[in-house]
Amino acid sequence: MPKISEEKKKQRQRDILKTALGLFSKKGYYATSIDDITREAGISKGLVYTYFKSKEEIFFGLAEHWEELTENPSLQDALSRAITGDMSLAEKLICVWDESVKQWTEEDLVFARINFEFWLEASKNEVLREKMKEKARGSLGMVEKIIFSSRPDVDPEAAAAFSRLWWSQIDGLAAYFISYHILPPEREMARIRDIILHMCRYFDE
Repeated sequence: MPKISEEKKKQRQRDILKTALGLFSKKGYYATSIDDITREAGISKGLVYTYFKSKEEIFFGLAEHWEELTENPSLQDALSRAITGDMSLAEKLICVWDESVKQWTEEDLVFARINFEFWLEASKNEVLREKMKEKARGSLGMVEKIIFSSRPDVDPEAAAAFSRLWWSQIDGLAAYFISYHILPPEREMARIRDIILHMCRYFDE
């Protein structure tokens, strides 16, 4: 039997992960079985176990390769194109909001459900908890970096508090829309953006 190339192995792993992502997002992690994954992917259970030891390991793989599997451009890449040096700090911060919300399509909101399952499972699993904390530190640090790039004199504790509050708005709204299976109405989001912009001007006062 000919050997399978490393690229082919990686592609098979991605295919299994993408199938699991769709099922976990629709049915939830606990309600989805390995049999569900094999049936949806059209492959044997033995093939799944060739690449993953358990459903839990598949879940960890999704946490590790989330952005790659949902095929979203990274927020950092989007911001590097949108933010310019002549912007005020408030303009830079509202850019983070705009680029984050821009990714809220119906499909992405369904997939984002699993992100909350990651956090729920992380409360019981130390390995996953560390992975999720690392991702959270990256997001918090990104906003803090934007603040310090314009205002290096800002109190680090104030920057950290602002960043945590900032992401709580994004996560809270995403959780709401995911729970109700609806996209945010444009007029409502415009009002929310005005409020967020007011918050962004905190460091400009």
